[in-house]
Parts: sequence; structure tokens; C-alpha cells
Amino acid sequence: MNPWKSLTGLASWIMRIAVMLMIFAWFFQSFMNFNLNNPHFYMASAFIVLGIMLFAGGFLSKHTLTVISALGLLFLSALQAYWSFNGITGVFAQWLLMGSVSLYFVTNGNR
Repeated sequence: MNPWKSLTGLASWIMRIAVMLMIFAWFFQSFMNFNLNNPHFYMASAFIVLGIMLFAGGFLSKHTLTVISALGLLFLSALQAYWSFNGITGVFAQWLLMGSVSLYFVTNGNR
């Protein structure tokens, strides 16, 4: 069976939207608490900014913004996966999925 290449652009945008929704679900509350003494605030801020950059990079013709933001998300996802590792759990799998989507954008840019 041949791949359906005409849906590649749609799949890329669905992944961008899914990343934004995951970041919103995980980090919006920590960000809105705006507690500068809490390290979770800074992690939430980094994820939110990088997620917005990844989404915005899809509207540009150059790959730079997409690749840089995806590289940041890949690093933070790997860090979160490492910190949350307690065997193969749902939380670990979520971070692994976020990292794999980020790796896709690091390697493919806006294709």
C-alpha cells in the first residue's frame, strides 16, 4: 500500500496543533499562577513559548523558527521524560511522544 503523500501538510499541522493542546493542558495552570519562586513556572513558560514558536514557524517559508523551537521542545521533553521515568508509564509515554513529534520537526522543518 502506498503512502498518501498529499496529506503530509495536514498531518504536520495536526501535529503542531496537538503539541499546542498538550502544552496548554499540562502547563497553562502553572503559567497562570505566575509564581516566580516556583521552578515549574519557568518550565511552563519555556514550553509555552517554544510551542507558540513551533506553531508560528509553520506560517514561514524558512525552517529556522520551526527547527529551533522543535529542538528546544525535544530537549525539554527528554528532560521531563528522564525526570518522570518510573518504569514504562503513561506519563513517560506522553513525554516520549512529545519528544518524537519534536524530533520530526527538527529533522523535517516545515515540509
